Amino acid sequence: MIYDLNEERIAYLQARGKIILNACPGSGKTTTIAKKIIELEQSKEIDSYSGIACLSFTNSAKDEINESYSKLSGKLLRFPNHVSTIDSFINKFITLPFYNILNRDFNRPKILDHTNILDEMWKNEYLGRDGKLREGLKRPLNNPEYKAKNNRSIFYAYPPSSIRIEPNGTFTVEGKTPSNETVDIDKFKNYCQLIKQTQFKKGLISTGDSAFIALHILKTNPKICQWLALRFPFIIIDEAQDNSLIQHSIFEELSKQGLKNIELIGDPYQSLYEWRDANPNEFLKKYNEDESWSSFDLTDNRRSPQNIIDIFSILRKEEDSKINCVDNPTPANSIIVYKYSGSNIQSIIKHYEELCSDSSFEKNNIVVRGNTLKNQLLGKTTEERPWGIELPKQIITAKNRFLGKDIKNSINEMRTISIKLLNPESDYHQLKEIERDSKEDHFFNSLLFQILNELPCFELSVADWTNQTQVFMREKLNLDYDVDFNLRNRKSKYFNKEKTLNESVNIHFRKSYSESNIPITTIHQVKGKTLDSVLIFFNNKKHPNNIVFEDISNPENSFPDEKKRLIYVAMSRPKKILAMAFPETITDENIIEKFGENIKIVAQDELSE
Repeated sequence: MIYDLNEERIAYLQARGKIILNACPGSGKTTTIAKKIIELEQSKEIDSYSGIACLSFTNSAKDEINESYSKLSGKLLRFPNHVSTIDSFINKFITLPFYNILNRDFNRPKILDHTNILDEMWKNEYLGRDGKLREGLKRPLNNPEYKAKNNRSIFYAYPPSSIRIEPNGTFTVEGKTPSNETVDIDKFKNYCQLIKQTQFKKGLISTGDSAFIALHILKTNPKICQWLALRFPFIIIDEAQDNSLIQHSIFEELSKQGLKNIELIGDPYQSLYEWRDANPNEFLKKYNEDESWSSFDLTDNRRSPQNIIDIFSILRKEEDSKINCVDNPTPANSIIVYKYSGSNIQSIIKHYEELCSDSSFEKNNIVVRGNTLKNQLLGKTTEERPWGIELPKQIITAKNRFLGKDIKNSINEMRTISIKLLNPESDYHQLKEIERDSKEDHFFNSLLFQILNELPCFELSVADWTNQTQVFMREKLNLDYDVDFNLRNRKSKYFNKEKTLNESVNIHFRKSYSESNIPITTIHQVKGKTLDSVLIFFNNKKHPNNIVFEDISNPENSFPDEKKRLIYVAMSRPKKILAMAFPETITDENIIEKFGENIKIVAQDELSE
């Protein structure tokens, strides 16, 4: 694998200390990180008992670093080095080994994959005066001291799964202060303390809880910071624009207590996870203002031609460093614009499929913001709910991923499904342990592949598929009980019994890709990817959750909000073609004024051919 050096890369590779690297799309960021790791190993700056911790926000980004390192070095990145997600690093090296410092009276701690268990643990059933079972809450949540101003338990306004502990120890509801009109603030604080104390004693920890616990442990135990600085004298954090405030605080505490070399690498314009507490402003603050950090840039784009770069640069601030294309000439018709109506969406998708096929493109994606437009592209209207449980939908999702060649995720989803069916009496912790251990069981992995391959086909009616799949899952897993999808027998708002039961599963639960196997996904799912082409469908109505034609702008010359950053990410994926579909109400003049004349607007008669 050839690695080209330029002045920007050399400056970063030679830098030591507290480093911020602002890397534009297509800059070879992952390869540069791998090169830095190799140079650190060769420089003998690290003792034999120490290693480099290379962390990222997602598993896919972590895997890319491993792959790039292997291509450059010809070997695997192994102990004493450590590559993982940030959450996994915090859990493995701080929270779990030192949890007893926080609480000596506790069950063995587990990090939760899903936080709904935090709500379920407070629910119980009781017999009402009419003799029927009703759902209630465990004591003391119904006591007066835990009541909101509507005289109902605070639980119903602010369930435990929404409660978060901030770096300063205060409680919020997913980052927001509760309304004083809804609950007395002192009562809310006492409620949160009860919730978290009970939760921690049971050893039930969300990733957010784990980060707070880790920060508390580091602040009160400097020796742990010093030990981590010896174990990992270099910590490199990829996708650092998505770090939360509390994650920034953790690494700042490590730095304060002795960690000399820490690197934050990312692109604030690609921060998409505010709903998971991503805070690009912290990255920008360190990059622009904090003199204790040394700032570096990667501005050469080796992915896209200059005309594509210029289009997504519309969203950048004028004073930002210009992104330059390197070794990638601009092909003809690399910017394509469609105009859609209620009747031609499938024709547009077909035209795009043919374009990709004629050009022999291998990696393509159709992307949208939100599931409403995504379902429209897939031909879905309203979602039918023929079953009383989620299991059959989970099976359909796993099979559709399998059909779409997403083998790894499809097998992982079928693993979760099968483990739960095989162990119906096990609790959450037990299921997760069994699931983890099963990944090393090659016979079980083979069975999961076989299940996905042989599941009853989706051409069957909903009724027939339900009956056959219930029997199929029992036989394949050798269960000693009947699998029941709880097929509904009454018509409802989301279930037309007479029609749905006799129509194929395909009609109501469509695959998530086009007829030519081009994935149709939300923009979040292409973040970090390099594609040959992308087709972005923009919404036809303004809404906080929609992206529209007017959003491709930065009239105030300010750092864009997350909606515009979504557009930036989508537009910066392709190597060859950027295709965009706008509502037919957007005129050719509007399009040319925004993007210039060096674009191809596909006419309606071209779609009909």
